[in-house]
Amino acid sequence: MTRRVIKLIVICTMVLSAVSAQAAGFGIYEYSARANALGNSVMAGKADPSSIAVNPAQVTQLEGTQLAVGATGIYPSATVKIDSPAEDAGSYDGKSSVWTMPHLYVTHALTDELYLGVGTFARFGLGTKFDEEWAGASDVHDVRIRSFSINPVIGYKVTKNFSVAAGPEIMWFDFLLKKKTGHPRVPGYLDTEMSGDSWGAGFTLGARYQFNDWLSAGASYRSEVRQDVEGDITMDAGSMRLLDTSASGKITLPQQIGIGINVKPTDKLSVEVGATWIGWSSYSELCVKFDGGPFEKKSDYKDTWRYNIGAEYNINDNWDVRASYVYDNSPLNSDSLSYMVPASDRQLFGVGAGWHDNSWSVDVSYTYLLMAERSFSVHAAKSTGMPYTQSGEFKDGDAHLLALTIGYKF
Repeated sequence: MTRRVIKLIVICTMVLSAVSAQAAGFGIYEYSARANALGNSVMAGKADPSSIAVNPAQVTQLEGTQLAVGATGIYPSATVKIDSPAEDAGSYDGKSSVWTMPHLYVTHALTDELYLGVGTFARFGLGTKFDEEWAGASDVHDVRIRSFSINPVIGYKVTKNFSVAAGPEIMWFDFLLKKKTGHPRVPGYLDTEMSGDSWGAGFTLGARYQFNDWLSAGASYRSEVRQDVEGDITMDAGSMRLLDTSASGKITLPQQIGIGINVKPTDKLSVEVGATWIGWSSYSELCVKFDGGPFEKKSDYKDTWRYNIGAEYNINDNWDVRASYVYDNSPLNSDSLSYMVPASDRQLFGVGAGWHDNSWSVDVSYTYLLMAERSFSVHAAKSTGMPYTQSGEFKDGDAHLLALTIGYKF
């Protein structure tokens, strides 16, 4: 087998697997402790600096200069039960670890009509790790996808009740993938690894309208972000390195449209319902370039909806309590399943509390994420490189999310 053919096999399988993980609905929507507790039901009601990530038009509600900083910790777990073929049968648990996502927001009112803000947060991410010798290692045994967005915005009050906002989104995208690759000329599996990163850019728009004292509505749009990833690939047989080369791939991260309606039945209670459409079908093709020519692969991911409802109750001048429910549909096509992470429909149950005075605020939240079980058929490969199909089910998929955000008003 020539070196060029080896490159084709490794680059295609590694890059396609990594992008499939990202495209399987691994969006991140945890932007702050308050937003998490409300299930991102902050599109139209009371604003805080983290509203930049949901609806940038909300900055027109924030007086003076405000700062918010914090992080969300995610602790996921899942089990893969393989039913066939017989030699692979058994249950395998992913190795759990805490993934931390920081956030930082700053807003400033220039005038009564013009407002500025900037947010830094993550919108896409993934972390899965299995034992190197587990039955699905030819698909993946370690994967990490990270992103980090910088989003400056300008908000403007068109009228007393109607506000708009816009700004660019600059996103860093990074991934690491490890797997076992079978080779007909080399006994046993080969250790393969790919890593790469890139910068991409898009934009965001927002609008908000206050109908009266108890009713408001908001909407936002985030554009697609194209990433031209540059990476490195290695393939090792024991202590011998068989391949060390570079590759590039193009990834289009999806656009999304969000809407929300906020109602205040009383002065102390606020309830918001909303939905977000996510255009995952933008991931229809991946083109990988390497020394030898291009390789293209079609995919069939579908657009999805994410539905949310959140309530916030003001106990007194200093304390608020919050709760929410979110239903998040998976866009994954059943013909393109992978062991990256069980990509099923998800339900999120959030609670939280906030303390604030004239200058400081402290918000905490806890969210339980529950993934639906699903059957699967995943294409794997033997150590000889011969393909075969493993079938079974993803089960016991869940995650615990804890968040803390500290704010200050100047």
